[in-house]
Amino acid sequence: MNKLVIAAGGVMGVSLLGVVTAGAAWYFLIREDAQLASEPPEIPAALLNATATPTSAASTGTTAPASSASVAYQVKSDLSEAAYFVDEELASVGIPSTAKGMTKEVSGTFYLSGDGTSLDGDHASSFTVQLGNLASDKSMRDQRVQQALETSRYPTATFKITSATGYKQAIAEDQEQTLQLGGDLELHGVTKPVTWEVKAFRQGNAISALATVKVKFSDFNITPPRFQGLLSISDQATLQVQLIAQAA
Repeated sequence: MNKLVIAAGGVMGVSLLGVVTAGAAWYFLIREDAQLASEPPEIPAALLNATATPTSAASTGTTAPASSASVAYQVKSDLSEAAYFVDEELASVGIPSTAKGMTKEVSGTFYLSGDGTSLDGDHASSFTVQLGNLASDKSMRDQRVQQALETSRYPTATFKITSATGYKQAIAEDQEQTLQLGGDLELHGVTKPVTWEVKAFRQGNAISALATVKVKFSDFNITPPRFQGLLSISDQATLQVQLIAQAA
């Protein structure tokens, strides 16, 4: 056999081995394969014991019936988190993984009817996420995400709720509900209507909720970040927020 052919074959074999080795190292040692949460967070017993009787959002000095009073629930940042999940792929060998970045800098207020069965349309319910401290397991990824989101210019993402559907009054308040929250998501200077799939329950004077939605970077004029040319990034991200809110 021609020595040149043998040599070329050897070089190709070494190159292929290098790709496979790099792929194996990524798969077993480097990659993150984050999993979405499947249930709303548990409300700590200490919070349940500390909650006071809900108060009207617009107190008149008289006690209104519980069914008609508007109750403000404020997000507990120390018990809440917001996260993104994005599919990544090692471009040369096609090995997928799912990256997660998260922050606990979540704030907001939800206004419900006194019986907790509906939104109070007279007050704006919303939550806001501070994006500047989104963190994953890789600092390089975090830097590129910050650049893609332009957090120095657009430091927050805000969701303003306009509708809630799917609530079933027959389900006990301490049992999980599945519902949809519609509204406007403001991200990267762009506002788009989205609908979150929500699992939630109310216990005492606290609410726990897990909200999930899929968005496209391109819908918000965001260019998906790249990492040294090694990864291809999906244009779609899953956003997930775990909230615990307490009656004010």
